[in-house]
Amino acid sequence: MKAFIKNLTNSTITEYIHDKSGEMPNTDIRPAVLVFPGGGYMMCSDREADPVALAYLAEGYNAFILRYTVGIDEPVSKSFADADEAMAYLHSNAGELNIDKDKIAVVGFSAGGHLAAWLSNHGKIKPQAAVLGYPAILAESGKMLRKEFPELCEKVSKNTPPTFIFTTRNDTVVAADHSLQYAMVLNKAKVGYELHIFSDGLHGLSMARTFTSSGNAKMVNDDVAQWFGLSVRWLKSILGDFAVSDGAGYNGPLNSHAPISLLMENTDIWKVVTGFLPAAAAMVKQSEESGGSDALTGASLRQIAPFSDNALTEEQLDMLDKKLRKEV
Repeated sequence: MKAFIKNLTNSTITEYIHDKSGEMPNTDIRPAVLVFPGGGYMMCSDREADPVALAYLAEGYNAFILRYTVGIDEPVSKSFADADEAMAYLHSNAGELNIDKDKIAVVGFSAGGHLAAWLSNHGKIKPQAAVLGYPAILAESGKMLRKEFPELCEKVSKNTPPTFIFTTRNDTVVAADHSLQYAMVLNKAKVGYELHIFSDGLHGLSMARTFTSSGNAKMVNDDVAQWFGLSVRWLKSILGDFAVSDGAGYNGPLNSHAPISLLMENTDIWKVVTGFLPAAAAMVKQSEESGGSDALTGASLRQIAPFSDNALTEEQLDMLDKKLRKEV
């Protein structure tokens, strides 16, 4: 995994990018989440930044955090410009970032939820999905913060991306009405959505776990913490999941990372493998004689190397891969 901080015009993006692995060819290109922390457009909360991004990273997404323009004298239009620029950056650098530009979701909390919904409706490049946590949707929130908020319910159209929303019934900072009204206009526009209003919980719960609680027991809520798993399930229904199969669907290169059964099916490749590494043929023969050939041939040379009598080294397998690239 690689982590970087990218400077944009007036903001920064923290990037968490999975390394490519020959063992996981179905994950070379990944979906992405772009996280907008909350903070009332006065700050970008750390509690709603890296902990959230890293949770999605663990689910296989490449994750990005936008720390956008904030401050008492800064108009929210600058924050929106930052979000617009961030989406353009992800799109134009999708290859380098190992992401599918058609599978980008925005994830925003409170004011960051407002920004995510704003981008979903008015961005030059819209995300394919939005996850909104206790979002400040209605213009009345702007009055409280002494900022001018665009009224987002008026912006919803059939082009608004599918949206996942969660909040709590007794949030006293951003009332559940914001989420309810936004869900209603999404429904009217026939935009896909999922809404979860948990019975109890303070505003700003983030992951609702101890590590995002700032040490405050009231910021830990096992019921609300379910939002994350629910959002992952929902995102998979919108953006799709990584391709899997019984092995026949392997679409990576035929090398030491591929199932041995596929190497054996290709006569030329298996000849190169066994000629370069006679131990590979010996292992297959030994496994067939012991009745375990199915388990063995479903694995790759990399996976079985540590367990072979004549252990294949990383250097040998790297040399084999180079030979296969040249000769086959």
